[in-house]
Amino acid sequence: MKMKIFMLLILVSIVAISGCADYGGSEDSDPLDEGEETTSDETADEEMDTQIPEPDSAAIFSEITDVDSYSEWSIWPGKEAMEEGTGVHGEYVTVYVSDNALPAAETGEETMPDGTMVVKEGFNGDEELTGIYLMYKVEGYDPENNDWFWAAYSPEGNINAEGKVDGCINCHEREQDADYLFFNT
Repeated sequence: MKMKIFMLLILVSIVAISGCADYGGSEDSDPLDEGEETTSDETADEEMDTQIPEPDSAAIFSEITDVDSYSEWSIWPGKEAMEEGTGVHGEYVTVYVSDNALPAAETGEETMPDGTMVVKEGFNGDEELTGIYLMYKVEGYDPENNDWFWAAYSPEGNINAEGKVDGCINCHEREQDADYLFFNT
C-alpha cells in the first residue's frame, strides 16, 4: 500500500511539474478562456507523453528502508532467505519483490509491471550484510534494456552505483527474454 502511495506521489509531482513548465501564459490568463477545451482522453495522452525523470537513488533507498521497508515485502516466489549466491552479490542472497509485482512473479509473467522493485541483499560467509542491490522498472527509462534502473548500495545506504549500470546490464542481458531476471525463468 505504501508503495502505491509513493508511486502516486511521484506521478502527481511529475504532472504538476510538467504542467507548470508547459504553461507559458501570464498569471492572469486562463488557457480555457481562449476557447480550448481539454478532454480527459487528451489529458491522459499528455501524461503518457511526459518523460519519467531519472529516479533518485537516495530517495529510493529512503523509501525502501524507512517508509516501505523492503524487508517486509515477500521473498521472490520459490526462493528462500539466505540462499547460496553466485558470488557476484555475495555468498548468500535474499531477494525481495515489491507488492505491485508479486502477482506477476508468482505466475512467472514474462515482463514485470512498471514500478516493480526487486531488492537483493548480499551477505558474506558469516551471513553479514555486505550490499543491497535494486532493480526498479521505470517506463521509458531505458527501453533498450527493458526500462530497468539499477542501484547498488552499501549496507549503510551509500550509493555505489546507479542508473544504467553497464556491469548490471551486461550480466543480466543474457536473461533479456525473462525481463532481465535470472529467477523469472
